[in-house]
Amino acid sequence: MSYDHVIRDLPIYKAAINDDWDSVSELFEQDPDLMTKQITYWHETPLHIAVSTGRSHRFVENLVKRIVATGGKEKLFVNNCNTSNPLHYASTVGNATAARLLVELVPEMTQVENWEGSRPLHVASFHENKETLRYLLTVTRDEEGKVSHYSGVAGGDLITRTIMNGFYAPSIKKIHDIKVNNHLSNLLVDRICKTVIEQVDHNIAWKILGSAMRTAAKYGIHELIEKCILTYPGIIWLRIAGGFYLFIAAIEQRQERVYNLIYQMSSSKVWTTVEQGEKNENALHIAAKLAPPQRRNVVTGAALQMQRELQWFQEVENLVQPSYKEALNVNGETPRMVFTESHKELLAEGREWMKDTASSCTVVAALIVTMAFAAAFTVPGGNQDNGNPLFLNYHVFMLFIVSDAVALFSSATSVLMFLGILTSRYAEADFLYALPKRLTIGLLSLFMSLAATMIAFSSALALVLKDKVTWIAAPLIIATSIPVCLFGLLQFPLLVELVKSTYGKSIFHQQNSQRIH
Repeated sequence: MSYDHVIRDLPIYKAAINDDWDSVSELFEQDPDLMTKQITYWHETPLHIAVSTGRSHRFVENLVKRIVATGGKEKLFVNNCNTSNPLHYASTVGNATAARLLVELVPEMTQVENWEGSRPLHVASFHENKETLRYLLTVTRDEEGKVSHYSGVAGGDLITRTIMNGFYAPSIKKIHDIKVNNHLSNLLVDRICKTVIEQVDHNIAWKILGSAMRTAAKYGIHELIEKCILTYPGIIWLRIAGGFYLFIAAIEQRQERVYNLIYQMSSSKVWTTVEQGEKNENALHIAAKLAPPQRRNVVTGAALQMQRELQWFQEVENLVQPSYKEALNVNGETPRMVFTESHKELLAEGREWMKDTASSCTVVAALIVTMAFAAAFTVPGGNQDNGNPLFLNYHVFMLFIVSDAVALFSSATSVLMFLGILTSRYAEADFLYALPKRLTIGLLSLFMSLAATMIAFSSALALVLKDKVTWIAAPLIIATSIPVCLFGLLQFPLLVELVKSTYGKSIFHQQNSQRIH
């Protein structure tokens, strides 16, 4: 087949992409068939090309009006080689202007399917073109005798992508205007679960609910899992990736909310934790492996990630039978051996993170120790002939002495804590409690010493200046709070996370009172 016409029709192609209607208007008037001629290798018409640019709006408008005036609306349906009409193209590129123009003239164009069985509505959702999709949702209607655009695989994809894009189908929009998104999602899940159960077909229920639960287990959507289990309790025995049950999958994916939910809702943990997989691995072997990539950044720093991994291993270790703690997999490895081998790199990263943090903070703390110690013997205003400080009877002087002492003691404590970190053996177990505790105390002490140092400086400044140049004293005293605030902004989130992770509520706890058996 010859494609020489593609070269001959280049002027039309260029006019379409450049929104140059004037250069081809006379040409189309002389030969109207050129307006709907397939002029590219992919059998695209000038309308396909102009619509796909997303900017040739004048060309599209004039071309569509001319086609309708000279040949009839049916000529707007001319497809490319993949049976996609111009509205499919508008849906693909997000050309809402062209979509409105075409639908207003030919409403039935919204019902035309391409070779994949997708209507323009489905195409717009696939390419996440919100404006075009929002418009098509309002004009696409189910026709009598035809399959609904919410049916089948394409319909399922449409619902999924519509939700992912952050807005809903018109029939649910009224509820959305009243309820929050979370409540609306619950309603949608309730409806889907009810519809699935109404089919009274185990295979359908197992396939649809099971597929949803596999995804929910991976991403930690415990609300969806809870709804599915309450709808069909037997689904608790669904096998996820690797041949394990849902409870073990929660351990593998490090999804503590899913783990907590199943732990409290079902006694299946009693059965699933004694199960052994294809590699003769039990639940503790699974917990001993490194967390999946998407769950390695849920806490700050490699050291806290190592702590989280140890918390998981300890939790499952307390759950399994004693004999399983020394059970061997096909490689002859116990769970503890698997943990050590799979966490080598994370342990090294945690060690370096701890050392770098401790080293940096030690320098700052040591400087504060030096300054606070020297300040105690070089008090503001000097000493009298009898050796007493000149400002001894001033209340501000007592504030200076107390804050300087606090700065010295807290900074010295901080140095000792950071030195304890630097000289640690960095064993696996140290990352569970010992090292985080030292880092917490060290950061708290450093913060206190910095704040006390700024208070000491402010009080000394107030003593020296007293009633002189008060206009500059106040701004300087206020400025001393800047370093404290900066330290809080930069380091306080880490400190809070350390305290929460080490001393706070465990990630393993009861979430609700629902039980199924």
